[in-house]
Amino acid sequence: MMDVFDPLPDQWHSADQQLMFALTVPVEADLFYPQWRDPAVAHQLGMTPPANVNDVRTMLAYYIGNAQTGSAARYTVRHGQTVIGICGFNDIDRADSRVEIGYEILPAYQHRGWGSALVAAMVDQAWQALDLNRVGAGVLPANTASLAVLRHNGFTTEGTLRQFTRIGDTVYDLVMCSKVRALDK
Repeated sequence: MMDVFDPLPDQWHSADQQLMFALTVPVEADLFYPQWRDPAVAHQLGMTPPANVNDVRTMLAYYIGNAQTGSAARYTVRHGQTVIGICGFNDIDRADSRVEIGYEILPAYQHRGWGSALVAAMVDQAWQALDLNRVGAGVLPANTASLAVLRHNGFTTEGTLRQFTRIGDTVYDLVMCSKVRALDK
């Protein structure tokens, strides 16, 4: 069992060893900046597009610090030596035994089942290694692909938080989904 301020693991693998997750480091910003600067992609991720690659490096450095305190982390996801995406554990709350996840599959690897495999591995990591009970995900209602990935992984749609998240100057609804170890095995 991890203590409140234990650092998160630097790397881990999916149960089937197909995917390797390693803490995302600032030098990897070049991998993600081309997608994140696209307004449509940034919108689905709940952020405004970064102005330049240095903004992405700064953001990734921030998450390295969070991983060291056990509060959040971003992981680069590889299949073999190929980077296929990025994911994160956000707002880890050990006292209430919960975490929110986020994930992105790079465009060249979308619609191949990697999103479902990645989410399954994140749930397993949250339940086993991090010993958490509840894994949540907030998704914009228009992101039907992500909602399908969560449903495929046994997540329950809990409802919609109205006008919950701000992206740029606009406030959006957020669909809340969860998978609970004590209830949803």
